[in-house]
Amino acid sequence: MSRFRDGTIIAVASPPGRGAISLIRLSGPDSETLVRGQLRLAKGAEWRPRRPCLATLEDSSSRAVDQVLVTLFPAPASYTGEDVVEISCHGSPPVVQGILETLLRGGARLAEPGEFTLRAFLNQKMDLAQAEGVRDLIESQTAFQARVARDQIAGRLSAELRPYQNDLIRIISHMEAALEFVEDEVEPAGKAQLVKQMGGVDRGLGHLLDSFEFGRLVRDGFCVTIVGRPNAGKSSLFNSLVQQERVIVTDVPGTTRDAVAETIEVGGLPTQIVDTAGIRDAQDAVESLGVQKSLEYIERSDIILFVVDGSERFGEEDARVWPNIRELPCILVLNKLDLPKVIEVPMDIGQQCESVVAVSARHGTCVKELREAMGRVLAPAKGWERERVLITSIRHKRCLERAREHLSRALVACEDGLSEEFPVYDLRKALEEIGEVTGETTMEDILGQIFSTFCIGK
Repeated sequence: MSRFRDGTIIAVASPPGRGAISLIRLSGPDSETLVRGQLRLAKGAEWRPRRPCLATLEDSSSRAVDQVLVTLFPAPASYTGEDVVEISCHGSPPVVQGILETLLRGGARLAEPGEFTLRAFLNQKMDLAQAEGVRDLIESQTAFQARVARDQIAGRLSAELRPYQNDLIRIISHMEAALEFVEDEVEPAGKAQLVKQMGGVDRGLGHLLDSFEFGRLVRDGFCVTIVGRPNAGKSSLFNSLVQQERVIVTDVPGTTRDAVAETIEVGGLPTQIVDTAGIRDAQDAVESLGVQKSLEYIERSDIILFVVDGSERFGEEDARVWPNIRELPCILVLNKLDLPKVIEVPMDIGQQCESVVAVSARHGTCVKELREAMGRVLAPAKGWERERVLITSIRHKRCLERAREHLSRALVACEDGLSEEFPVYDLRKALEEIGEVTGETTMEDILGQIFSTFCIGK
């Protein structure tokens, strides 16, 4: 990991391509010297910390590369904890490349993915959970995802874990005192209190772990599959939900032969909408493959939109669809609201569905109400999902699960009346696992895995 501490790094921190402005970032001991050596300050401009300075950046031959705004953030009051310089230049790829080449020749090196944030972590500007929140914020697609990531950057997860760490430290201290000083042996009443405290830590971690299923979906998104017999209006509904003519719509049954997916926002959550081939006895090999693909999407869906034609009777083809979806959360969509209603859905199907919504997919009527119904199913109004800390990372989940396993062993050792050294061992391991979430106890290879998923320039 020492190589990440060495030298001055540089990277483009703005998206690739052409734009009005691009941002180039440097961090390291020579940042200020490297940049100032290539600047010709504009008349009246001053070089002052945290104040943008207008200047012309010149190459090694003293030729102007671009007129830029440069801002110095001296250590330790910077993102990385080192001297940081940010250069705002015109967003032309040749200009950006020219600045990069000039400063690379001066002694900077290209940053690795996530190296700026890694340096912030190594310099104790943030803990590991906060650093992962930075990545999640960059990757967020919805306002709710961004909010969850901002909470993690603000240290809410770390703050939630700290009391459990403190409790474990107190318990370990009491037990180790009994080992070191025989006269301080923990009395039975005291042992019972320590066991009670261990149980409280275990329940608290379990409560946090309960949030993972929702937290994972908040981070990764939901999958909603539109299912029904051919010509029920699935593709029209798909187009209405994604608000574009994404798939071909005809009156010919079986037009959709393959699954088509788009991601939209539903209730602040990223949601993949999938239009599938109508489920029926296939007429040819291609349609058969489409039906098989539909069944595969059904298996990994969080919600099913079961579309039926409200202007026709509920028939055998509709009934054939139901056994494939009955075990999943399902919204019954009565399509073709613009036509006289004829359908009568079997009572058992209507009762098993989460809700029933009538729409006209072709005209977009009541599609808003359908989206609201989807939002209620995707994110039930339990309150805690939107207010409490969410575990969104599989790494955090595994760390906390291992911590609970060690706590369980420590509790069993206490109940069996074993010497304090046995529960202390597992309590220390539990403390290490919790510390691994925030990076207090971690391995170099874990850091490499985490920060390699960041974009370059962050």
